[in-house]
Amino acid sequence: METGKTGKYFKYAIGEIILVVIGILIALQINNWNENRKASNEELNILIALQSDFLISKNRIQETIKVQTNAMRHSEELIKIYERQNKMEFEYFDTHLDSLDYLISYGGSWYRAEPITGAYNSLISAGKIDLIQNQDLRQLLAQFIADFESGFEDQDTAMSLLDVLNKETTHFVLKIASNKFRERFNFEPRRVNELNIAASFFSNDAFFGNLYLKSALEYNRIIRQNELLNQTNSILNLINQELKIKSN
Repeated sequence: METGKTGKYFKYAIGEIILVVIGILIALQINNWNENRKASNEELNILIALQSDFLISKNRIQETIKVQTNAMRHSEELIKIYERQNKMEFEYFDTHLDSLDYLISYGGSWYRAEPITGAYNSLISAGKIDLIQNQDLRQLLAQFIADFESGFEDQDTAMSLLDVLNKETTHFVLKIASNKFRERFNFEPRRVNELNIAASFFSNDAFFGNLYLKSALEYNRIIRQNELLNQTNSILNLINQELKIKSN
């Protein structure tokens, strides 16, 4: 009898243990499901934030490439005029000061894209990069940030060249400034619309030597920024794919 009761109690205890274990497993499964759901929701928010940043970055890079290409075109035109050394052209620019002003202003400008990296930097700071499940996307993001943060090696040189170009034109640049520019700063209209300045300017070897060097740097930088644009497009494509998957 005692043996029979012991056997029943033993079976009952085993049953209780099994129920407790099943309960724990179910609780763990529910907890894991909740954690996965939270992680999935957080990843979704991260992807949306990254998408927003990279859309802005794409627009900035595209705009920079556009204005930088325009600057290169004006620089090229200036250098061609310098190399032709045509007196009739010089006379034209002596009476078309706006044209000379635009060529010098745009040809002597400098641009560099400034992408938005706030969402990615926050992700790294919080140690949550692994929330992004797509490994290819993680690698592309890291490569883009590394390439961007490495900076543009030509920046110091470009700034020095710009200083030289500005110094070579400071003695007449205000005299030829267009009335449109003057209105922006509430300056008086240009006093003269004709100056004997073109022949001297287009014979300035120092200006055009430095402008050529600057153009070479511009060419290399625009290649670099096109690479950043390609990376941005690849990142946005992967983000869009991930968002599409998670919305289904």
